[in-house]
Amino acid sequence: MFCLLHSVKAQEPSEIILDLDKAVYRVLKRSLDLSIARDEAQGNRYLVEQARLYPNPDFNYEVENFAGNRNWKGWKHREERYFFSQLIETAGKRTLRTQAAAYQYYASLVGYDVAKLIILNKLHVAFINVVAAQEYLALTIDQSQIAKEVLRIATSKVEAGKVSIIEQNKAEVAYANTVVQLDRAKTELKNTARRLSLLWADACPDFERVCFPFYDISTPELLEKCLARLCDQPEIVQSFFQYLNAKKNWRLEKAYRIPDVTLELGYKANYEDNNHGLIFGISVPIPLFNRNQGNIGKAYYDMLKTGDQGRELWLILEAKISISHEELLLAYTQAQKIKNIALPSASQAFELAQKGYREGKFEYLDVLDAQRTLFEVRENYIQALVNYHTRQADINYLNSQTD
Repeated sequence: MFCLLHSVKAQEPSEIILDLDKAVYRVLKRSLDLSIARDEAQGNRYLVEQARLYPNPDFNYEVENFAGNRNWKGWKHREERYFFSQLIETAGKRTLRTQAAAYQYYASLVGYDVAKLIILNKLHVAFINVVAAQEYLALTIDQSQIAKEVLRIATSKVEAGKVSIIEQNKAEVAYANTVVQLDRAKTELKNTARRLSLLWADACPDFERVCFPFYDISTPELLEKCLARLCDQPEIVQSFFQYLNAKKNWRLEKAYRIPDVTLELGYKANYEDNNHGLIFGISVPIPLFNRNQGNIGKAYYDMLKTGDQGRELWLILEAKISISHEELLLAYTQAQKIKNIALPSASQAFELAQKGYREGKFEYLDVLDAQRTLFEVRENYIQALVNYHTRQADINYLNSQTD
């Protein structure tokens, strides 16, 4: 990578410079959004562990025939029962519950990848904005220096009696405007740097400049290649796991139609007759009224909704890639035309106008018009490069794949 602001004097050795790789490292280590996504994934991992557990057995103790009358009056006539009961889940509920939780966990793992790609995309765009702000500042500094030089020439001409003082006044106004624009450019650079550092939870930037190959652009790849990688895009993968989770939940709700069985095994002691024995029992709910109809219907349409959301997501991402690719091609074409045609012509026209004005061949308005044209072209060039890198960052996000 190389540093920008090539039109500004070389940086001091002590200047703190941030490149994109260092910024990525900071975001991956300190981003709160990534921390939240990581915590959610870890939490869902324990849902899988919980889902695969068996129901706990119950221990019951009962005592009868005491504190009554006649033969049941004393404690020695009591009858005691000790027994354990165990719920036996039927119809594969435990397996379905575990599978549903596992798909939810997989979706959250991919969700971490999605969060990482989103924050990296934001970082890339914010980084480009800082670079653009640096370039606009450099452009404004050049504009201010040229306006100052033109003011000096106009003042010399007025003192020599070659031109009217009106030209000097116009030059002073033009220089004053560049000073105002310079202050605005400095403020914008500070604000964009602050917005960048917020992505790694730092309110105060600790860097002075950033480095990025802003002027290096290449021909965009074909749209078909971009669309071919869409099936492995993390959002698509996450949507697939969410659909599988909804499908397993629907099957789980259908399994709840089948009653679970509770088995009981215990020990009975009759102290009045001094008899002892084992107890065995079984209980099964009768699905006469509640057959889980409502939950089954809700889970079924949740599954259909999740599937529709996945298809909608595919169409949205496909459209985003197509739009971003078209804008990328446009920005690339604009940047190439400005670099190869408009910028050399505007620079040559300004140099000729400035030289001619110094020699008295051109009027000040000619110089002012050439200067305005040159800096408009340079601004358009910077904006075209910003559009190129921003759209490229968007396509990189949309084409990214899971780790």
